[in-house]
Amino acid sequence: MKPGPEADRVLLAHMRDCLQRIAEYANAERTRFDASRLVQDAVIRNLQTLAESS
Repeated sequence: MKPGPEADRVLLAHMRDCLQRIAEYANAERTRFDASRLVQDAVIRNLQTLAESS
């Protein structure tokens, strides 16, 4: 994809999706995050994807 406004919109939408997934997986509860390796892995993976998109 060429750099430009459209590419920026795509990346921002992707970043927004990652943040929404993180909030959904952890349900905004630290105890849920701490209690589940599955949730931890999902959150970490989305953080990696978010960082790559930025």
